[in-house]
Amino acid sequence: MIEAMFATTVMVFGIVAIIPLVTFSLKEATASRDQVIAGMLAQEGAELVQNLRDNNLVKSKDAFQDNFPSSDKDNCRVDYKSTDTKDCDAASMALRLNSEKYYEYGSGDETKFQRKIKLDFITAEKLEVISVVVWGGSFPGSITDNTCNTLSRCAFTKTILVPWNK
Repeated sequence: MIEAMFATTVMVFGIVAIIPLVTFSLKEATASRDQVIAGMLAQEGAELVQNLRDNNLVKSKDAFQDNFPSSDKDNCRVDYKSTDTKDCDAASMALRLNSEKYYEYGSGDETKFQRKIKLDFITAEKLEVISVVVWGGSFPGSITDNTCNTLSRCAFTKTILVPWNK
């Protein structure tokens, strides 16, 4: 009987010691998952702007003529079904998961992710696109590797777009 009680006590202490490790592992796994999703959503934002440029070029238009703002904008939103950059002064950047399991600004279940796209015209034919995604926080004032990282719950991608037909 004493041996059984001793064995039970040792098992209980062992299980109690493991619980914080399991909790920590689950928290880190969730943070890693969120970072991967945010990184992919940031990449998607830049690719959506690239798609708008490509559609203009295929239609024999100037790369950044149609479907783009006429000047630099900081708070643009582009959905996967978009034919233009829209709501470049929108208040809400919250992404929703629609019934088809796509992230968008319109319908669906609200997620913790927010995305905004910054467009800077370097020249008339050179556009810098910065796509920023945050979760559980707010957008940083400036976007750098030091201000936008896993610890600050932020992911971003930056790319330069030029007309590929010239």
